[in-house]
Formats: sequence, C-alpha cells, structure tokens
Amino acid sequence: MNGETAQISNIVMSARKAIYENKEIQYVVEKYVKTIKFTFLARGIISKNQETASSVNEWFDISRKHGLKDIKFLIPTEVTNRYVLGFSNTGQGIIVCFWKNASVTYFTAKWEFNRENTAWEVFYEEHEWNDAPEGKPEFNNGIEEFKQVLLDIEGLAEKIQARNFVKIFHRAYELLCGNLADEASEIYPDIPEPYKNIYRALSVADVFGAMGSWNDDPAGMAWGKGLKKEYDELSDKLLKQIRYNLMYVTNECWK
Repeated sequence: MNGETAQISNIVMSARKAIYENKEIQYVVEKYVKTIKFTFLARGIISKNQETASSVNEWFDISRKHGLKDIKFLIPTEVTNRYVLGFSNTGQGIIVCFWKNASVTYFTAKWEFNRENTAWEVFYEEHEWNDAPEGKPEFNNGIEEFKQVLLDIEGLAEKIQARNFVKIFHRAYELLCGNLADEASEIYPDIPEPYKNIYRALSVADVFGAMGSWNDDPAGMAWGKGLKKEYDELSDKLLKQIRYNLMYVTNECWK
C-alpha cells in the first residue's frame, strides 16, 4: 500500500483503538520515517501559541487533553490523474478530529525526503473545518463489489498478458475471501479479525505507483490490444474500491 496513505490510516486506527479501550495509543513509526511532527491550531482566546508534538503518542495525548472525542480518516475515492500517485504528497488523505466543544478540525500531511539520512520527515498540520458536513461519515462493508472488481481486472491483466499483475490481483482476491493464511513477514495494524483480510487485500491490490506499477507498462499493453478504455474504467473502479474499503476498515473497526 502507498506509504503515505498507510501511515495516515494507521494513525487513525491506532487512535480509534485507544479511544475505544480508553488506553494510551500504541503506534510504531515506520522504519523509513526519520521524524514525524504535528502542529496544532492555536487554542484559547488569549493564547496565540501553536502547540507541537514530535511523535504520534504526544500528538494523541495533547489531542485528548484538548477534548478529542472522535477521529476519522477520509480520502477521495476518485482522482484527476492516477499516474501521479507514485509521487509524494498526492494521496490527499486527512485526519478528521471531532472535539467535545462540537468543533471539527483536520490534519493534512506533508512528506519531505531527507537525503542525508535517506529517510522521510513527515509534517502534519491542523486546519479549521468551519463548513464541515453535519454528522460523522459512516461506511458500509463493500467487499462484494471489491471482489468483483478484482476478478474483472485480473481478467484484463490476463488479456494483456501482464502475468505478474494477474498473480497480484488473484492473491488480493484470495486474501479478501479469507482463503490465504497470513504470512509472518507481513505486518498489519492491530485491528479485529473480521477486518484483517480486507486490509491484507487492500495492501496487495494497491498497485498504483510509478515505474513498474499498474500505471506503467500495463497502460501501454492495454492500448496496444485496443483495451485502453477497459483498462481506464477498471483502474478507476479498483482505486475507488481500495480507498472506500480502506475508509471502511479504518473508521469502522473500532467503535
């Protein structure tokens, strides 16, 4: 799965679990991330100081102190250009915070690569959401549509002879169906069992990146066989299913 999207959704899952269990948050920073920092909006009538946190744990503690009541992960299910998804800062995912005073804010992330340390520095910034929609977003289980898209795009991969992607989409389908055992080398967030197979499938099926991804050679291979329209339609459907079901898992697994 895209690293930026995985991180922001995992932060929300970890925070929701901590709120659900009324415990401290448990979050392990990815090996490829050097630093992670959060900047809060200034709070209070008099104070103009913006608090900062230098870890997910510290961010969560400060948020709870300020009255964090609930938290959600949101990401667009459609994008203007799938081909840019292999670049940094293109995911558009946000952390939405619901506070006890009924206000709503959201955090956006900016990723910067530190060449000296060959690792990423991630900066989250809080924003006001004055025109937030009424109520909290709710998500339903959409795995049947997800299964069908995986079968359809596996068939397309077979038609264009993209053998590696045939295997990828088939594995994602089998994981979604619960037909494959977990692998010790794969690390997933701590979520209830019914959601784990969905998350595993999402991780495998997210093939939208740069060189070597589904965005690369398969597009030309589909065009060469007169299947570019089918390729674009199924790719859009797959991205939509991946993102919708990731929001379902992230926002519904702890409640």
